[in-house]
Amino acid sequence: MNSLHASALSAEQAHFLEDLYESYLKAPQSVSNQWQDFFRDLETSDLSTRGASSYGLLDGGSGTQNTIDISLLKEMGVQNLLNSYRSRGHLAANLDPLGIRKVDRTTIEDRLQNLASEDLEAKFDTEVPGLGVARLKDVIKAYEKIYCDSIGIEHYYLDNVQERIWLQYKMEVGGLNNELSKELRLRIYECLYRADYFEKFLGRKFVGKKRFSLEGGDALIPMLDAAVEIAGKTQMNGIVIGMAHRGRLNVLENILEKPAQFIFAEFKEQADVLTYDNADVKYHLGHSSERVTSSGKRVHLTLMFNPSHLEAVNPVCMGSVRARQTLNKDNERKKYMGILIHGDAAFMGQGVVPETLNLMNVEGYKTGGTLHIVVNNQIGFTTTPEESRSTGYATDLAKGFQLPIFHVNGDDPEACHRVLALAMEYKERYQKDVVIDLICYRRHGHNETDEPAFTQPTMYETIRNHPTPVAIYEKRLLETGITAAELDTIKTKVNESLEKSYTETVENNVEINVDTMKGLWTNFSKNEVADPETKITEAEIKKISEALVKVPNGFTPHKKILATLEHRAKMAAGDAPLDWGMGEALAFGNLLNKGISIRLSGQDAERGTFAHRNAVLLDTTTAAKYVSLNHIREGQGNFEVLNSPLSEYAILGYEYGYSLSSPGSLTIWEAQFGDFANGAQIIIDQFLSSGEVKWNRMSGLVMLLPHGYEGQGPEHSSARIERFLQLCAKNNMSVLNLTSPAQIYHALVRQALRLQKKPLVIMTPKSLLRHPQAVSPLSSITEGKFEEIIDDASVDKTKVSRVLLSSGKVYYDLLKARAEKKITHVALVRFEQLYPLKYDSITEILESYKSMRELIWVQEEPKNMGAWFYIKDRFDERLANGKYSTLLRAIARKTSPSPAAGLMKVHEREQKELMDRALG
Repeated sequence: MNSLHASALSAEQAHFLEDLYESYLKAPQSVSNQWQDFFRDLETSDLSTRGASSYGLLDGGSGTQNTIDISLLKEMGVQNLLNSYRSRGHLAANLDPLGIRKVDRTTIEDRLQNLASEDLEAKFDTEVPGLGVARLKDVIKAYEKIYCDSIGIEHYYLDNVQERIWLQYKMEVGGLNNELSKELRLRIYECLYRADYFEKFLGRKFVGKKRFSLEGGDALIPMLDAAVEIAGKTQMNGIVIGMAHRGRLNVLENILEKPAQFIFAEFKEQADVLTYDNADVKYHLGHSSERVTSSGKRVHLTLMFNPSHLEAVNPVCMGSVRARQTLNKDNERKKYMGILIHGDAAFMGQGVVPETLNLMNVEGYKTGGTLHIVVNNQIGFTTTPEESRSTGYATDLAKGFQLPIFHVNGDDPEACHRVLALAMEYKERYQKDVVIDLICYRRHGHNETDEPAFTQPTMYETIRNHPTPVAIYEKRLLETGITAAELDTIKTKVNESLEKSYTETVENNVEINVDTMKGLWTNFSKNEVADPETKITEAEIKKISEALVKVPNGFTPHKKILATLEHRAKMAAGDAPLDWGMGEALAFGNLLNKGISIRLSGQDAERGTFAHRNAVLLDTTTAAKYVSLNHIREGQGNFEVLNSPLSEYAILGYEYGYSLSSPGSLTIWEAQFGDFANGAQIIIDQFLSSGEVKWNRMSGLVMLLPHGYEGQGPEHSSARIERFLQLCAKNNMSVLNLTSPAQIYHALVRQALRLQKKPLVIMTPKSLLRHPQAVSPLSSITEGKFEEIIDDASVDKTKVSRVLLSSGKVYYDLLKARAEKKITHVALVRFEQLYPLKYDSITEILESYKSMRELIWVQEEPKNMGAWFYIKDRFDERLANGKYSTLLRAIARKTSPSPAAGLMKVHEREQKELMDRALG
């Protein structure tokens, strides 16, 4: 409750009452029942005839008096009325262009009905700068305009009092309702007209073609235009936009200024079908450009490529923003920002939305605040709001993240502009996300070939009779002094520009053009190049290991960590073979020493799920952190290792986006267990595996997926390697299942140094992290290289009649069983790289076994899972003319809908049967 000027009360009494009322507003149960009754009646009734004494309050103790002056009650009533506008005015606002949404003025009318006519003429101190002492009826008029017109703000639930006060000040005093300049109004009109005419032009030129029109939500274009302009004024360097397909073509043409000729070429499908045999539909494509704002500032704009999976691009966009901030040392996070454009049904319905919102204040993922615009069509395909959510607003989800929400009528472009400007200022000031709910409609069906009246007959009857946003605004401008000639000039310019672009498309036979190898990507290649050298010198190992095992003075790690560091020193000196953790650490150290930065994130990435990494040391007394690999030398690359939120979908999407905008660094996402990676299946399917063939977008992202059958049950055994292999084609990514520390070293270094960037999926071990045989000599990284296929060097090939092919941990199971059975006629060949397969190497190795009569693929996964079907298909396809495809058979666990047994005894029985069959 704001300060009350009540001469009838002493200062002590007034402060007492104010504090008590504030406590009541925050938690009614925190005050006595009598005070609860008093304040409740104050909010709902006229108390002018009652004193506090009737509630058993203010009984004369502590200097108080027995009754409260009527004027004080009036003052409190006025303040309560103003707070009702602030907290509930959005329910009474004129937000729906179609008039479908029911306005709720109950709370405000309850307050107003308690006022007598003389109250309306009385003057009260509103304590609002600009209003001050004013007649109550003038105060009400002002607050109706502020809170109940075309804008509705929700902010009263914000715990940060300063944010609430600031927002109220900006709404009530900060010029939110000031008249816009003529120049700005004409700019808004031009943006609206461009949006409207572009859609009509496409509809006329490309009849029956899907475009997912923006019509009805046209105000999005002047809003985005304003965001770019404001970014320029605040010296921002770049904006990354993520959005689904509705309105995307409009945004591409009118905001990113993508040449219309290329959009028309996409409609006409003017391309070489031999090179565009995959690609993607036009309303999924992205674009980058630079716009010069009216302030003269160049702002780089990027619209992310996106599949039809609504909201999937959200974390991808945020990762891209973070990468740009990191590369440009934007530590204050004020030079680059993200704008996410949502649909109303998707914002509430898609789980990746809260997963991404949650990253807002997380240290390793925050970007300084994101602007969210919900293009609220009041329909989701054919589903109404009542059928698709349990809340009143589509944006209610954001309240849980303490974000202010601005609801605005899409038919009032000036209100949309004001809200956009305020939202940008809030984001800049508080470094938080902010949400705009652009309440509008969808003029056509879900797409232009769909008939919406089948499912929403009354809504679409209203829409058919409803004027367009630009028509409404044109009428408004003409009524307020803008001439028809001024508007006609704008129309002519826009019309002629599109007609000219269309003519050029036809006459010049313009073809589809998607160029993604600009900027930082100019140093990389789309074509296959020779693998880089991955060896490391002993001097480099010494330099890296000195940093790796050093502990700062006064820093006290856990005693077991000290033992690990001592063992790493021995490994670096060649006095002990390398284990997996050391192989990985030396790979990281080598790259960092070369100046290549690394970003590694996952739910337990600092330690590693199985405590093999311990990249971040913690002091046992202070919990201070120390990252040893950031202390190799001056000017080295930065090692950022992060424990992530418990999310696969958003975090993998985030790291994918990071990799797109930081191709020169090594970006890694590690699953806690590989089994959990399918929580991010949409990112894997729609972005990681297919992004290059659809959008020409390359990525060097690495996925580390712990995989292996060790009796831990169905959800802690399999990273579903079969699913990744099913996605492999056209050299789109690499899939590895490694068996030695040297292999992880070479694989990571090779990945970072490659000029042709492809995603890398690695099945990483669990028990092999400390397996006595899963070690490598130091010479394997000072002299060796990555080996896609590893032959069996321990056998006499002239005596081998059976060759077992395998991948990953099962090799060591076979190795142990072979030794126990003292078998000499069986060779074990390891497939370290499952895709792309090195057919020449496979043929060369198999040809060397002249006495081979049996060729068997052995896997620990069920036969319907794992790599078997992939291997069989590849042998049939590429080795069909030889004997190997017909000779090859499989030994695996029995087919099953579940990856693994839940009981250890069952696992052990299955494992024994597997070994007996393979070596029997």
